[in-house]
Amino acid sequence: MTNYYILVTSDFERVSAYKIFENRIKEKRFPLYLKTPYLENIKENDEVVFYIAGTNENAQSFAAKGNIRAVEIAKELLVDADKQKNLVNRYLILESITLFEKPKLIRPIIEKLDFIRKKLNFGAYLVGGVVKLHNKDFNTILNS
Repeated sequence: MTNYYILVTSDFERVSAYKIFENRIKEKRFPLYLKTPYLENIKENDEVVFYIAGTNENAQSFAAKGNIRAVEIAKELLVDADKQKNLVNRYLILESITLFEKPKLIRPIIEKLDFIRKKLNFGAYLVGGVVKLHNKDFNTILNS
């Protein structure tokens, strides 16, 4: 059964979330850390949307969609090249990545997203790097 997730990228020190996202998409790899939610659940063939958090370029928007081709468990803990204070536990190997023609801002669709219960505090629901979605919310984002 396919599951649906948001993969969240946030600003790190002086690097914008969007620049980090671009690097990850170019490499077709998204790092997961030891305390990432759904670390043990996310799997091959799951579908994802990419959310850009933070305050810089394209912030608070969905930038792309894609699929998980594989989950690569690190044989040893690796330092994330984009966020050098974080140790990588595994990488999601990505495929079928489609950048949206224009980033999809979250605010105009927030009322339609069931996973966000307290709409004024939507950022709290996007903390942790990975957010699990129901198919309805996934499609709401794609069709916005």
